[in-house]
Order: sequence, then structure tokens, then C-alpha cells
Amino acid sequence: MAVQWRRAVRGKAVRGAGLVVALTATVGLVGCSGQPGAAAVVDGTAIPTSDLEAALTELSPWLPDITTTNLLALLVQEPTVVELAEEKGVGVSDEDAQALLDSVVEQRVEGATATFTEPSLAVARYSIAYSNLEALPEADDVGQEIDGRLRELDITVNPRFASLQEGFQIGAPVRPSWLVDADADAADDGAPEPQPTPEPAPSAS
Repeated sequence: MAVQWRRAVRGKAVRGAGLVVALTATVGLVGCSGQPGAAAVVDGTAIPTSDLEAALTELSPWLPDITTTNLLALLVQEPTVVELAEEKGVGVSDEDAQALLDSVVEQRVEGATATFTEPSLAVARYSIAYSNLEALPEADDVGQEIDGRLRELDITVNPRFASLQEGFQIGAPVRPSWLVDADADAADDGAPEPQPTPEPAPSAS
């Protein structure tokens, strides 16, 4: 598998939140997880479909540009990126993650509050850790290290949520070729197509 490290553009307000929305990191994933109810499996540890759906439900009102596909990429990479940030002395806590999400909500709607569960906190942890690593002087070397670590992982993804595209990018799910379009099938079932109703012939005056 492969991951492409891309330096993110820094914003003045809630830099990590911008990373969540603008993320274009790529992950090479293969096949179907083989574990019922899993959106992906990373070294034998499943990311449940329920976690992916919870993050999407909780975050989409505040980050409307986020998608199931990039959320899955974030959740797959989060343990690796957060672990490396800790090793580099720029680690992130759950409190940091909660503060980031609270800030995003406040920016969207002044005075608003929201409740976030562990999957959403994982997304926020990733965003902060990625931002912290990107700010290091040796960010380019860090990117290569992330790439190397992710290559060593055994990762599979459920094609219901994502597809592996050229260049190992995670893309939107691809409709399986064996699925038959019901409308097209009906048109090809051999039954004659209905003919248009003829217009009445003009009568002699």
C-alpha cells in the first residue's frame, strides 16, 4: 500500500479543521475487509461501519464538505499519525481534539454546542497531529516516515465505502459491473416498446 504526504495550506483559524476538509492524503487499500460490519481492517483491527457512520453523522453538520471516503482514510491513518506525533514531541490529547471540535462548532454557529463520540474525536486527533507534524522543520522527512509506516500495515477496505484508484488514491465507491440496471434490464427483456399514441387525422371540413 502507499500513502502520499501532502503539505497542507495553513489557515489562521482552526488550522486542523481545514485539514479535515481539505485532506487529499492517499492510501492504498485492497479488496474487502472480510470482517462483517467492518468499513476497513488495519493489521487485524476493524474500523466498524458504525464508527464511520457515527463520525459522518456528527461531523457533517459542521464540516459539510467531508465525505465518507475521506473520513475512512482519516480513520485508517489516525493511529499511525497520532503515534508519530507523540514520538516527535508534538502529541495530541483527547482534550485537544474536543477543543478543536468545539471551536469548529462555535465558528459555524455562535453559541452552539454538539456532542462528539470517539470516532469524531479520532478525526480531530488526526487533524491536529497531522498539522503539528506538518509544522516541524523536518516535515518532508516526517512525510516519508509516515509513508513507510503505512506501507508496512495490512489494510483492507470495504468497497461499499471506497475504491482504490490509479496511484493508490482512495476514491468514491465504484458500482460493480455485475449489477444490472433495473431500467436497462426492463428495456432489454424482449417486450415491445410502447408506441406513441397517434394523433387524430384531420377531418374534412
